Amino acid sequence: MDSQKSDFIKTEHDDLTYKVNGLAMQVHNELKPGHAEKFYQRRLRDLCLAIGLAAEIEKRVDVWIEDKKIGYLILDLWIEESLVVECKAFSHHLSADEAGQVMTYLTATGTPVGLLYNFGRKSLEFKRIFPSKDVQDWQKFLYRSIHVIPGMTLPPLPEPRGKDNQPSIPIPPIRFNVGKSATVVNIPSPSGAAVRASIKRAENFSKEKEEIKSASSIRYPLPKSDYASSGVDIDAGNRAVELMKDSVKATYNESVLAGIGSFGGLFDASALKQMDNPVLVASTDGVGTKVKLAASVGRYRGIGHDIVNHCINDILVQGARPLFFMDYFATSKLNPEQTADVVTGIAEACKESGMALLGGETAEMPGVYRDGEFDVAGTIVGVLERSRLLPRPNLLAGDLILGLPSSGPHTNGYSLIRKVFEGADLESVHPELGCSLADALLAPHRSYFNALYPYLDKVKALAHLTGGGFIENIPRVLPENLSAVIHLNAWQVPPLWKLIQQQGNISTEEMYRVFNMGIGMVTIVDKAIVNDLQSSIPEPTFIIGELVDGEQKTILA
Repeated sequence: MDSQKSDFIKTEHDDLTYKVNGLAMQVHNELKPGHAEKFYQRRLRDLCLAIGLAAEIEKRVDVWIEDKKIGYLILDLWIEESLVVECKAFSHHLSADEAGQVMTYLTATGTPVGLLYNFGRKSLEFKRIFPSKDVQDWQKFLYRSIHVIPGMTLPPLPEPRGKDNQPSIPIPPIRFNVGKSATVVNIPSPSGAAVRASIKRAENFSKEKEEIKSASSIRYPLPKSDYASSGVDIDAGNRAVELMKDSVKATYNESVLAGIGSFGGLFDASALKQMDNPVLVASTDGVGTKVKLAASVGRYRGIGHDIVNHCINDILVQGARPLFFMDYFATSKLNPEQTADVVTGIAEACKESGMALLGGETAEMPGVYRDGEFDVAGTIVGVLERSRLLPRPNLLAGDLILGLPSSGPHTNGYSLIRKVFEGADLESVHPELGCSLADALLAPHRSYFNALYPYLDKVKALAHLTGGGFIENIPRVLPENLSAVIHLNAWQVPPLWKLIQQQGNISTEEMYRVFNMGIGMVTIVDKAIVNDLQSSIPEPTFIIGELVDGEQKTILA
C-alpha cells in the first residue's frame, strides 16, 4: 500500500507524485514540525500553484445515496484534478486509519494513487496509497470521513460477512460527485468490481484531459477580443453553462417547453385550467452577506440551496406550491467551476421540491464587484387555490404556535455573524458544535415544503423566520387585535446561538430580533388539532407559544 515496500509500484502519475513529493519536502524543511496541519496544507498548495500545477484545498466531494445528498468528503488537496493529497501533523506515526481515509477518497474520486504526509515528525513521513481491491478494506473508514449535512442520516453499514454468517443486506449504491465526474459504489461489492470500475473511469478522465490538452496546443496565439480585454470573458460564460446544464435539465418536467439556452424560459400553464380559482404567487430574494462568508472558505454549492429554499419558504407561508425558479448570479470575474457549483446547488434544491429551474442570468461585471466577490438572487413563481390562501381569517386567542427546527442561521444575520467572528479560524472545530464553525454557519437554508405542504389544510397561518426573527416576522400574519407569546424555554436552543451571543455580547431580545434561534418556520394551529398535526409532520416539532389578545406584537416570555 505504500512506497516503503521493496517493489515500487509504477503508475501514470509518477511524474506528478515526484514533483509533489519534492514540494512536500520543501514545506517540511521550511515550517518544521509543530504547526497545525492547515499551515502545511496551504503552503503545499501555494508551492504547487507556483510551478503551474492546478491545486485546490478543502475540495468537496458530494456523497449521495439514491436521490438524497447525505453529506460530503473534504480532500485536503486535489492536484491537477487527478491526485488526492492528505496532510497530517501528528507527533506519532501514521496508522491504518489515515491510510483507510485516503483509500476512501481514492474510491470516491476514481483516482489510482494518493499521497499521505505526516509533517508533525522530525522527518517527513510519506506513503503512497492505492485503491483497495475489496470495498470491505475501506468501507469501515467511509462514515468516519463523511461530513453529514444537518438533518440527514446515514443508513447502517452492513457487516462485512453478514450477521450470523448470513449474507449482508446492501445499502443503496453510494454516488460520489467530484466536479462533473461521478463514481458509483455498491457496498458491499462482490470482488471489488465497483472499485475497479471507478479506476477505469479515472483512466478515461485522464485520457480526456490529454485530448483536451492536445487540442488546445495551438502554435500561434489567438487574438483576444476587445470584450475579453475589458474583463468580460464570453468563453468562460459558455463553459459555465456547459458545466451546469445537465443539473439544470434534471429539474425539467413536462411543463417546461424551453429553458437553458433560450432567450426566455417557457412554462406550459395549461394545468392551471383544472384549478377553480388559481392564484400565482411570486417572490424575489437574495442570499445576503452569507455569500462573503462562503467565498472566504471556498464553499459555493450550499449557497444555491440557500436562495432556492429561502424563496420556497417565502411563498409556502401563503400556501403556494412552487412551479419554477429563475436565478441571477453576478461576479467580478467569472470562474466557470465556481459558477456551475452555485447553479448546481440551485438545481439540486429545485429538484428536491419538484420545481423546474427554468432559466437565469450569469453576469460578469468587473468594476461593480470586488475581485473574488459574487452575489446570488432568485425569483420563484408558485400557485395555489384562492380558497386556500394563508393566513386564514379565523385566527383566535388561544391558538397555539408550533415551531419547526432550522438547519442553522439560514440566510439572515450574516453581517452581524461576520462581525462577531471576524478574524476567527472558520475551519476550527468547536467541541460544543461538533463541527467546524464554517460547517455550522454555512449549513444550507432548509426547505419546509415537503414537511408542511401536505398538511396546510390543518394550518391557520405560517411565518418564515427570516430577517427580523421572531420579533418582526410573526406579527406579519396576525390581525391587529392579536399578539404572539413565545415561551423561550419551550425548545432547546442549539449551541451555535449561545456561542454567537457570548462572543458578540448580544442581548437576548436582539438575538430573537435578528436570528431564528433554531426555529425556522412557525405554524399557528387550533389547539384542538395541534396533536394531530404534530403526529402528521415527519420530524420533531415544538409548541413554543400561543396567540393572546393584544396589539399585533411578539412577546418574549
